[in-house]
Amino acid sequence: MKRILYFFITIMAIAFTACSGRKGYFTIEGRFLNMNQGELYVYSNDGLTNGIDTIKVNGGRFSLDIPCKRKGTLMIVFPNFSEQPVFAEPGKSVDIRGNASHLKEMTVKGTKANKLMNAFREQILSASPVEIKKRAIQTAEDNPESPVAVYLVRRYLITTNRPDYTTAIRLLKLIMEKQPENQ
Repeated sequence: MKRILYFFITIMAIAFTACSGRKGYFTIEGRFLNMNQGELYVYSNDGLTNGIDTIKVNGGRFSLDIPCKRKGTLMIVFPNFSEQPVFAEPGKSVDIRGNASHLKEMTVKGTKANKLMNAFREQILSASPVEIKKRAIQTAEDNPESPVAVYLVRRYLITTNRPDYTTAIRLLKLIMEKQPENQ
């Protein structure tokens, strides 16, 4: 009976450690339909990584471990030059699933921030540019403690053809109150 108990505890310990990320690293794993081989590029515009990393896609699957000492945003660049954010945390991992033909519908599971970004992506799937901006503002107002808010303000209010600096400043003040370490 004790052998069975020890065996069970050992198996559970192995399973538990296999499912968690490595300390000091952030892991990205994923699978895309309709993309057998290719390369994806990863960079960070908030200093989480230096330079650009390359992710090799083979058989639609890919994986990347990145040294990670703090929370940050990684941008994945696809062969068609579209970009998708992934929110990194030390010791965490995410699983990306999607169809290379419909990148707006991809899902990123593994952290609270990525779950929030998935919900936002679903909201704007068939929305007009005006509606997308409204939803970005609302999501940032509702979640100022999240790194998603910083991304949404930058993406939809600052780096657009028609920047809305007044709204961006208002939201950034709110974000700075909730994220004082993220100046």
